[in-house]
Amino acid sequence: MKYYPIPEALINYVESIWSFESPEQIDINEQATIIPSGRCILIWNYSGEYEHIIQDQTYPHSKFDLHLVGQHHTKILLKGKVPVNSIGINFKPYGYYSIAGNDLSSFLNKVVSISKRRLDGSQVLTNFSGNLRESVTELTQLLIERIKFEPDQRVVHITEQINAHKGTILIKDLFGHVSTSQRHLNKLFKSQTGITPKEYASIIRFQEIYNRYIRDKKSGNKSELYDLFYDESHFLQSFRKVLTLQPSLFLKKPNNLGNEFIKK
Repeated sequence: MKYYPIPEALINYVESIWSFESPEQIDINEQATIIPSGRCILIWNYSGEYEHIIQDQTYPHSKFDLHLVGQHHTKILLKGKVPVNSIGINFKPYGYYSIAGNDLSSFLNKVVSISKRRLDGSQVLTNFSGNLRESVTELTQLLIERIKFEPDQRVVHITEQINAHKGTILIKDLFGHVSTSQRHLNKLFKSQTGITPKEYASIIRFQEIYNRYIRDKKSGNKSELYDLFYDESHFLQSFRKVLTLQPSLFLKKPNNLGNEFIKK
């Protein structure tokens, strides 16, 4: 994974810009599983074809397809013939709202194709010149001219608090110093991120324990579970909800490709 500087015009909305080249060969047992990140991700694949699979729904992507991976509660499976090369933009949890400006929950557990037409009518990203930086610039310029909305600062603050507490903060504490009603803030947060604060906190908490306990297969480190979950039963319940199987079964197979797309 290679990372690129974020243009100043996107710094408030984008978390990272990257390019990825898949290996020429992948382990036959590779799971290619991505856990929820709490973010929308925009991807342009400039070489090869592949599929996202979410809850038994398949989303195929032909070469040069520009597509948005919406928020998701459960795992995403990647399937395709290697090599597949792509450029991606990870938005901040509320970042894509600046472009879409509508209820982001409509993208929940979905992958949708995005227009590559600029405001002047020209099409971009219809081919690959061989210059990655040139393609990254085309993609970022396409986004910059589409920015129309500003995320509510209360949504930004709630997101930052959840991140700072690694998802363990109580929801009532998030709203304790805000005069607006909890019901209104829940609705506002979901509209601008696609999920509720409680769902976002759950995703961040699971991501933290995945990186501590699952990514490097440190199965003996169970004491750390209780920093983030009530008990082991609570963790197992969350694990099955996201990955649909027991940790012991998941740990038997590699997830090296999937881990490339899971934030550390």
